[in-house]
Order: sequence, then structure tokens, then C-alpha cells
Amino acid sequence: RNRIVSRSMSDPNHVAFNMLRTRVRKMMRDNNWKTLAITSPSPGCGKTMISTNLAFAMARTQGCRTVVVDLDLKKPSIARTLGIDPVGSIGKFLQGEGRPQDCFVQIEDNLIVGLNQDQLRHSSELLQGPGLDELLAFTATLAPDIVLFDLPPMRSSDDALSFLPNADACLLVVASG
Repeated sequence: RNRIVSRSMSDPNHVAFNMLRTRVRKMMRDNNWKTLAITSPSPGCGKTMISTNLAFAMARTQGCRTVVVDLDLKKPSIARTLGIDPVGSIGKFLQGEGRPQDCFVQIEDNLIVGLNQDQLRHSSELLQGPGLDELLAFTATLAPDIVLFDLPPMRSSDDALSFLPNADACLLVVASG
């Protein structure tokens, strides 16, 4: 229903995500990068669908510990997309409530997901605040081979622009399909 085709590989469309995974991994390895931001110009381009499918494709690769983090603080959707009821929330943590480890769930051997459920008005300020540094430091303790950050669309706020200096590379999803 949510177009997550890379998890079970029963849908033939998973091949496109395998190809994307291989290209992204090569680029990341060639440049010694570990963090990839994923955003879009506007809402509805499919960035969360790309983020989650790419995460499952990456995690299927032996020795590729993958962490995907929902940093769309205006319209978080990874938890809903995956059908997970989060215990903690990245938005609440960035506001000073809870611990970063409460926001993360291991859903497969090689896949950990940082969940968010709060729609926040002052998201850009939170993404530039001290809580983000602590969140990123915690993410590094998970020993990931790659971290994917699902960001909000670039034209809906300055959230993505404020976060991008924290990522090694960015994948811009321009259109669904």
C-alpha cells in the first residue's frame, strides 16, 4: 500500500532500488562518505518512499548496517509508512524531552530506523540547535555503514537547507514515478 517494494523483493520494481543502492554505495565508498540526505523540491515527489526503499535495499547487503532517520519535522511519515507506533520521537527529543535511543527501533538485522511523530512549527531552529548534535552523535554510536536522513521538501521550509551541512551528500528526488 505504501509502495515499499524493497523489503520482500516480491514486487519486480525492487530492481530499480537495487540499482539505486549500488550506485549510491559506490559513490559513498569512492568518497569515503557515510551520510546521505534525501529531500525533494516540493511535497509529493516520493522522497519518503525512496528513503525507505533505499534503506531496505541497503540493509539487505551483507555488512551494510543502515540507519534511516526521519528528520521531516513538519510532516513525519516513516513510522506511519512502515506501520510502526514509535515509543520515542525525534521531534520531542530535539525539544529537550527524552533520550535519543528512545527514538530508534531496529526492524531488521542491518536496519535501524529513527522515528518521529511530531509536527513542529519551529523545526528549522531545532535542526540548528544543540539537540541535533547529540542526535547525530548517538546515531554514530550505532556503528552504521550508511545513514540516510529523510528531510522535508526544500521549497516548503528552510529545514533541509539548515540540515544539509551535516550530510556528506544529498539525493534530490524530483518526481514520483
